[in-house]
Amino acid sequence: MSRRSDVLTDQGVSVGEPRIERLFGVDDTAPYETQRAVQRYLSQETRHNILQVILGHPEHLVSVTEFDYYVPKSRSTISEQLADLADHEIVTRYHHESNADVRDIPDDFWGLTEFGVDLLEEYKYLRGLPVMRAVHDATHRTDTVQRHENAPRPALPDAVREAIDYDEPDPDDGPLSGETSLEELREQTFYADAAPADPDVLNEDADGNRSLDELF
Repeated sequence: MSRRSDVLTDQGVSVGEPRIERLFGVDDTAPYETQRAVQRYLSQETRHNILQVILGHPEHLVSVTEFDYYVPKSRSTISEQLADLADHEIVTRYHHESNADVRDIPDDFWGLTEFGVDLLEEYKYLRGLPVMRAVHDATHRTDTVQRHENAPRPALPDAVREAIDYDEPDPDDGPLSGETSLEELREQTFYADAAPADPDVLNEDADGNRSLDELF
């Protein structure tokens, strides 16, 4: 399969109609095998963490530096899996041209495609969006990561934005699970790589085996 080279700009581009059968090389007459193949693909650790970071990000558009901070893998591994997710048309690179000549802020961001949102909804990934948003808000961020998060970004396609936007719940709405509420998660401080208190050593071991699940 040839690598998709489309890059969404601020104005967006027209894309074809993705199909699971073509992108995952499965037989559409074997639905159970199709489901297993997609689940296996999405659950690979680095890809899974990348998708969780995108869902948890307040703008759902993430720079490579942010991925490098939140995902406990090397930058080359993250870039490789972003390219693979793009090959499967689940994510794409969004470019914000007005950032190109500004120092210390990114002009490229990764976010979901319309097909990617539909796929994640079908496989129940969007159910975790409120939790990932709460964890993101409670996670310690360095000055560099905060600067990247606050950088101007292009607009997501309307269909993508509408699918992953939600009304932030009121803290008084009740517990998320057991006695832990979204508000309680936000009041805690997490470290993206379960790191010690000194943020200078965050992600020091880029090839470690820790995952976002350990934030919980």
